[in-house]
Amino acid sequence: MLHKVLYLSFYFIIIAIPNTKNQILYKFKEENSGFERKMRKLERDILRLQEKMVLLTEESQLNEKAVTFSATADDNVSQTITRGGEVIILKRVLNNVGGGYDSETGVFTAPVAGNYAFFFSVEVTRKKRLKIFLYVNNNHVAEAIAGVNEEYFDTGSNMVTLSLQKNDRVCIKSHPNNAEMVDIQYCGNSFTGFLLSPK
Repeated sequence: MLHKVLYLSFYFIIIAIPNTKNQILYKFKEENSGFERKMRKLERDILRLQEKMVLLTEESQLNEKAVTFSATADDNVSQTITRGGEVIILKRVLNNVGGGYDSETGVFTAPVAGNYAFFFSVEVTRKKRLKIFLYVNNNHVAEAIAGVNEEYFDTGSNMVTLSLQKNDRVCIKSHPNNAEMVDIQYCGNSFTGFLLSPK
């Protein structure tokens, strides 16, 4: 009897082993398949992130190279020039891509080295006269003059292209010999600059 029980137990173990083996293999294949799906998804996610990084880098490089600003006076008197060598501070900022223009100081600081274009103009009321210089760092490079007109407002302007290094400072100032009080008023007083090509 014992012999029969042992034989049957052994028989069931032999039959059960292949079934268990098949179940283990099936489970392993299922888990492996799930792992492969996750890996493929991760690869796709990584690819998308890499594409986004490339786009962000390109956009960042474009933004670094895009530099332009434009500022004017408004209808209110924002500054009265009382002496020579005063920086003309134009508070009404129309555009400032690259953040180079400071409306508190009136100074543009080149965020990147390159070739720039600058336009500047001065407007005075009748019977007034004002000459201004465009300065790069401490050197004047161009000038504009407005006045004297007995009946009308008068405007003078100029435009230059300059090769600048990073952090060069550009501004407009009243002529060193200016002795007349002149209100900086109206949008005829303007200062504009933009990057033509980076170095």
